[in-house]
Amino acid sequence: MYKKATLLIVALAAAAIFLVLPAWAETFPVSLVPDSVRWVAHLDMGRFVATKLYEYLDKSGRFMVKSRDFTRWLKIDVSRDITGLTIFGLGPGERQNVFVLSGKFDKKRLLTLFSLDDGYREVPYGGYTLHLIGGGAGAFIRDDVIVYSDSREAVEKVLDTAAGKAKNFAASKLNAAMKDVPSNAFVSVVVGDLAGLGKEINQSKLLEKASGLFFMAQEKDDNLQVRAQVTADSPENAANMADMLQGIIALERMSDEAKVASLLEGVQVKLEGKALRLEFSRPSWEIADLISSGRMPHTFFD
Repeated sequence: MYKKATLLIVALAAAAIFLVLPAWAETFPVSLVPDSVRWVAHLDMGRFVATKLYEYLDKSGRFMVKSRDFTRWLKIDVSRDITGLTIFGLGPGERQNVFVLSGKFDKKRLLTLFSLDDGYREVPYGGYTLHLIGGGAGAFIRDDVIVYSDSREAVEKVLDTAAGKAKNFAASKLNAAMKDVPSNAFVSVVVGDLAGLGKEINQSKLLEKASGLFFMAQEKDDNLQVRAQVTADSPENAANMADMLQGIIALERMSDEAKVASLLEGVQVKLEGKALRLEFSRPSWEIADLISSGRMPHTFFD
């Protein structure tokens, strides 16, 4: 039997990510993130839905096609009922990744779907109930906040943090970096150590000498603005990374697609000591057109 309950929380999280840029509203949930976190990514769906970029993509029908199965199956309007998604890593490997999803949920319906899994169990944990589903675990922190991970231990850490039994990451360097995110940014990512993100990052020639990363996306004056910064282990390696990035951009600008070449005119690469910063700004309608047509340029992490 196809075990819908096993995939439920991951499906909800994937839906929220998938509807944004192909590449991750409540206030960022600092009180739920354990102090041991290695990296954090946050999507504010409310802010994203308020952008012209979303409006253009919505009119193209992209979201209707991508979200209709979730709407029919879960009775959830992804763009309106899901208000925020936070993903963070508590250790190496994907099993230590945690999803915290906020929004308006039909709790009774979700629990019914959980129960369809052959191995489903409910286990009391403090003042919460752990829902063990397949190889993972989930819990309702509140009726409007769900936490899920492939690791039961990771979920228990989040529940301990939410209950005040464990220290959250409010005083950490990662949270300090999150405070640099503009108030209207709809996507933000902070990584303390890129090596903790997995083999895809570790195999990247561009990022093999990098450590920390900061990323944010916002809309301002109907333009999509993106800023990404990586910190290298030395000024020399930062300069080498800048050269590689400039070379990749130059190759992409030779694309036969005029719209792709135009898009890359909005990219600026800046170097300051160990810090390599990429800034990007283009009209939201142009980005929406490229996304809808499937002609976005290759990722810089290839």
